[in-house]
Amino acid sequence: MDTHREELVNDILRNKLSPTDTFSFSCRECGACCRNRATPVMLTGLDIYRIAKGLSIDPYEVLTRYTTGYLGQDSHAPVVVLRERLDGSCSLLRKGKCTVHSCKPIACAVHPIGRVIDLTQKKSIYIRQPGGYKGAVDGRTWTLDEWLDTWNLKELDAPSLAWNLMAGMVAEVMHPIKLEHIGRDVIWELYQHMYGDYDVHRDFIPQVEENSETLRQFFKSHKMLK
Repeated sequence: MDTHREELVNDILRNKLSPTDTFSFSCRECGACCRNRATPVMLTGLDIYRIAKGLSIDPYEVLTRYTTGYLGQDSHAPVVVLRERLDGSCSLLRKGKCTVHSCKPIACAVHPIGRVIDLTQKKSIYIRQPGGYKGAVDGRTWTLDEWLDTWNLKELDAPSLAWNLMAGMVAEVMHPIKLEHIGRDVIWELYQHMYGDYDVHRDFIPQVEENSETLRQFFKSHKMLK
């Protein structure tokens, strides 16, 4: 394990929350966490699917209207983030309110804590944000379980894990390939099956499994799998 990765793992372990651990937070609905963020909100295919379902639009419309993308510096796979307006506000904000509050991205719903997917143990790990967060830290005291129940986040663990396992498979294949050698056809194939090719009228997990198999066959046909 390299030094940087070891530091990240140790940081996660130091800040890991158990179900009964507590933190204090009260949302003032000020929109502070939706503006001028130090880092963009990274989205998963599950986030796109849930937003599309909540807005009754197609996932590709969500991608076109509200997101931007690039190839990950380390994974060399497509990364999708929420688009910001010129003033630094999230593209999903309207008059200071979130237009997808009931189906907002998991990274937003879990705030002010953080979440890491452990692909080895196949589980979600919730952590205190070591750098602090915007919001009222002197608010109500929550246990981790209470906060997760508020947003039904436990119900999203299984579909989230399914998508992240697919993303992990993609990263394993793409990481050794130099960025300049990745063609537009490969980028589009990954982008559509990771983020866009979902029917909001069907369950999510079976579609992830179908898309994962489609990508495996694509990698095989291009001799990208070892």
